[in-house]
Amino acid sequence: MASRKKVAKKKILKKAVKKTVKKPVPKKKKEDKYVVVSNKGYGNALKGIKIYYEGKMPKGLSKEDGSISFGKHILEALKRKFGNERFRWIITPEEDSIKFERGIQRIRTSQKTLKRMGDTLRDRTRDIKNDTVANFFSIVYPSHFTHSSTPVYVAGTLSHMLNGEIIPRLSAEDREAMNTFLPDYIASESLNTVNLLKAGAQIKTLKELATNLEKALDGTYSEGWWQTYIKGNILIIQQGYISAIEKMNVAIGGTKYPDFMLVTHDNYLDILEIKKPNTQLLKYDAGRKNYYWDPEIAKAIIQVENYIEFVQHQADVVRNYIRDTYGIELKVVRPRGIILAGDTRKFSPGKERDDFRLLCQSTKNIVFVTYDELLSRLQNYIKVLEDHSK
Repeated sequence: MASRKKVAKKKILKKAVKKTVKKPVPKKKKEDKYVVVSNKGYGNALKGIKIYYEGKMPKGLSKEDGSISFGKHILEALKRKFGNERFRWIITPEEDSIKFERGIQRIRTSQKTLKRMGDTLRDRTRDIKNDTVANFFSIVYPSHFTHSSTPVYVAGTLSHMLNGEIIPRLSAEDREAMNTFLPDYIASESLNTVNLLKAGAQIKTLKELATNLEKALDGTYSEGWWQTYIKGNILIIQQGYISAIEKMNVAIGGTKYPDFMLVTHDNYLDILEIKKPNTQLLKYDAGRKNYYWDPEIAKAIIQVENYIEFVQHQADVVRNYIRDTYGIELKVVRPRGIILAGDTRKFSPGKERDDFRLLCQSTKNIVFVTYDELLSRLQNYIKVLEDHSK
């Protein structure tokens, strides 16, 4: 009897153990959630395509036929882009991305993006419908309704059109319309926005100029080419000048006027003598182990000194000519001479550069500017504009 009780007890314990020990439940494989396109409006080419989604089923996505706002156009755009390559369009709560995963291009579009697209479409549709009603009512009921010939602007149109690629395609009429529109637009913006617009345009122009100048320094252009180039661009390259004065058309005896002069922002006069970038600036005296002015530069120094002397003596004539021709009241005291020539990047290190500095300091009425210095000034000015336009 006792042994039977023991056996029964053991059976009860085994059953209890079996009940308390739970077998691990295998994890379910995460199933892809999708609907299949069967809507007739999508056409045969898109029929059977799956539209996937993450999280809860997006609002507006039909479980029955796979239709959703913009769905047809998005799928068509993806087919055009990826062609025969395998792709999967996935609607997500927040993520917008394109990733190549496990041999498939996975395009994730957030519900937020789809909502913004829908809002834009509604705005455009409303404007187009209002314009259509106004147009037809002005025709059917001309005594009660009028319609402007200017079409209704659809918000967002310019943001899709305005880029550098359209500039060469603008007609004369387009350019005239832009020139008329821009002043009113700029005037309607805040001062900070206006300054950013100006800085952006200026930076773009100056960068192109700096690139062209740097390339030209490696070329073999004539002195005449450089004179034309500098005269055409000096007011942009070198800040501080307000006007360029070409050779003055006045005759006083057999006196020769400077070919080119510049008016500073405070109405003083600079005389500019333009040489080539590859003009040799210095010669080396092996006996004295010093550098001295190359004969061509020495001639340029004498020439500019003579110009300065002459303009100073004929100050009234020069002042009257510039006032009558350019409308600028000059302060002709003693003009400053500037010789633009050479490139110090070609100097040998040490002695040549030091002697050049000493020789420049010895010419009290004349300032030397080399082409590499001119380029460096321009690049530094661009950097300042970029730093202040951030």
